[in-house]
Formats: sequence, C-alpha cells, structure tokens
Amino acid sequence: MDASLRELPEVTFLYSLTLGGKRENLDVMYELLSCLGNPHSNDARYVHVAGSNGKGSVCASVYSVLREKYHVGLYLSPHVYRFNERIMVDDREIEDEYIINFVRNIKATLEEISRKRRKPSFFEVTTAMAFQYFKEKRCDFSIIEVGLGGRLDPTNVIHPIVSAITSIDLEHTYILGDTVEKIAFEKAGIIKPCTPIVAGVKNERALKVIRRIAEEKKAPLHNALSDYDVHDVNINLDSMRFKISSDRGEYEINFPLIGRHQVNNVLVALKILEILGESYSIERRDIESGLSKVRLPGRFEIKLRKPLLIFDIAHNPAASKALADTIRDLGLENPTLLFSALRDKDIDGILRNLSGVSDEIIVTEIDYEKRKAPAEEIEKFARRYFRNVKVMKRSHKALEYAMESSDIIVATGSAYLLRELEEYLRAR
Repeated sequence: MDASLRELPEVTFLYSLTLGGKRENLDVMYELLSCLGNPHSNDARYVHVAGSNGKGSVCASVYSVLREKYHVGLYLSPHVYRFNERIMVDDREIEDEYIINFVRNIKATLEEISRKRRKPSFFEVTTAMAFQYFKEKRCDFSIIEVGLGGRLDPTNVIHPIVSAITSIDLEHTYILGDTVEKIAFEKAGIIKPCTPIVAGVKNERALKVIRRIAEEKKAPLHNALSDYDVHDVNINLDSMRFKISSDRGEYEINFPLIGRHQVNNVLVALKILEILGESYSIERRDIESGLSKVRLPGRFEIKLRKPLLIFDIAHNPAASKALADTIRDLGLENPTLLFSALRDKDIDGILRNLSGVSDEIIVTEIDYEKRKAPAEEIEKFARRYFRNVKVMKRSHKALEYAMESSDIIVATGSAYLLRELEEYLRAR
C-alpha cells in the first residue's frame, strides 16, 4: 500500500477506527466474525503466538519452514513499512484491491454493530480481514501473531493446534498490569484446553503463572529453552550460524535475523515445528532450509552498507538491551543512534540500555502520528545518558545529517520512525 492509497476514503476510514478504552471482552470481535460467516472457524490449522518480544520472529520462522511444503498464511502486527505486510499468503502480501473492497463491503456491518455495542476497532477489522483472506486462499496453516496481551486480544478467537508464549517483560502496564505475573496471566489467556503450549519464558515468576494455567487447562507445556543445547554460535552482519542438539538429533542453523536473542526465538519455533511434525510432514531438511529463508522487516535490518545503516524497532527496554548486545557482539564501535518513540513507551529504559554502546544520539520526531513523543521530551531523557545529543525534528533531515557525519548509524525506537525513513530512502 503506497502513500497515494493511504489517501483513499476506505483506507482513511480503516485507520480512523480507534478503540476508545480498554477492551473488556471479545463480544464485538465474535459478532463481527459472525457477520462475515465466521471465517476463522474454517478447516485451517492455526499456530498462535504471544509474547512481549520475539513473537514476530517466531511467527516468521514457523511460517518460513512450513512454506517448504505447504500453503501458508501469516498475520503479523504492527507493520513496519506497508499495511500489506500484516497479511501474507505464500510470500505474497495482501493486494491493495482486496483491502479496499473488504473495507468498502464491511462498512454497513460496522455501523450496525456500533449501534448495539461499539464500533469495531482498526485491529479487530484488520484481524477479521486476515481470517477472511486466509479462508478464501484455502491455507493449510495460518500463523497468527497476537497484537497485545493475549486473553482479550482480537486474535484470541481461534482454536490453534499449538500455541506459544515467547517472553514476558514489563510492557503496556497500563493495560496488561504492573507485574510480570499479571502480564503472564494475560498472555497465558491464549492457552486452550488440551492444546500444546510452548514457552520461551526465562522469568521464573512468569513461568509459574503459565505452568499453573496450562495445568488447569490440561494443556501440555513444553519449555523450549530447557529442551535443547545450543553451541558454536557465530554472528556476523549477514547471518547467524549455530547448532542445536536435542534427543532428536542435531540441527545446523543459518539464520538471517541477527542477534543472540534470536537463538531463543529459533528454539521456540523449533519446538512448535517438532510438535507439528508429530502429525504433519516436516523433516529436518525442511527446518534447516526454511529457517535460512526467514525475512522480517525492522529486526537488525541492514539498509545500506556505506555508510552502514541499520534499522531495528527496539521499542521497549528488553528489545533495546537485545539491540545493544548485538551491536557489541558485532564489534560496531560507537554508532550514531537515530531515535524517536511513541510517548507511551519507556523511553528512559530504552535509552539507558542503548547508552552502553554509544555516546552519540540524534533525537528526532515522528511526523504523522498523534501518539508521538515530542523531540524535546525525548531530549530530556537522552541528556541523562549520552555525551553528544543533537535534536533534529524532521526525521529525514536527521537521517541525511547522520549519513553525512557517521560511518555507522542505527535507527531505532519505533516502527513509525523506520517507516518514515524507509519512505525517504526510496525517494532518494
């Protein structure tokens, strides 16, 4: 979806569908799907993935491996560069025409629902669109990333054949709760009775909550982090190579997404795939080949080599720590950070972690997003941790300056920032 399509009335309408407060139940989502003929209740086999960080990487990994043999849908959020990235089947993004027609045809339904309850939100409508699209494409498997939390997330209307929780960190505390136990409870809401659940959670307090809920629902719990041995890890700018040993043998992994934190994501994906492999044809060569082809925008994504320009979303402290660790592992000395964020993020925590690998930061501001943090507000946090702080409100001007004055640039903090920078790079 390019800039001109975003101006069309159907697409403008879609983006206008905001959720006024906290979601109290899934009634609106169920009613919306009922009006569409319950496309989520078809014969597709779902994999459902929640988590504070890493769920996009896990979804993309499972999808890529299943694509070796099957007809597969992938639903991710948020998008980084284009709305169409959210919904994909067999490596093809959803068509602009489909998006426009879906919104046009569903408008009357949304108005009818809003008279009885409330108007469905952007994410509810987008999720319904994904289910409808996957049904029409007759996918063998559909890989579904949770949007926020789990228990009350609009994706939590499906009955998956396996679910996963990648990690638990303090995030979205105003919605999910202010302790890891409360957040774990919300994310564990995706656990279904007698359905395998894979965990990549390190925090013992969070894992205890997940274990209790899994036991209550008689859902077999698999701890991916304790079931494998990882060795011979080698990281460079092009890929990450390592070996995984288990009682099923050894895997040799060549993974395109960079960073040691991605090893845990691969372990979660591998456990999901081994569970699926008990009922469906998935061989070791499929796993090794599929994992070598994983693609996911905005995860330590190299955009240019000279100067070295890296895009990484890193929108919470855990993600910024992973980014800082990756910068250290690669030996990238004192990169210039180009940073902006939304105002509801833990900007202090994000910048504190990033300050361990750089003295230089350019603070900028996201142009077209009402939830953006003002540059002046970000600057206050930045001056706590960085020796050299420069403020340039226009993001493309900030990128121009960074590319002229630095050999290594890492743009981070928000998918919205990366989207703006990507548009600038394409227009150059």
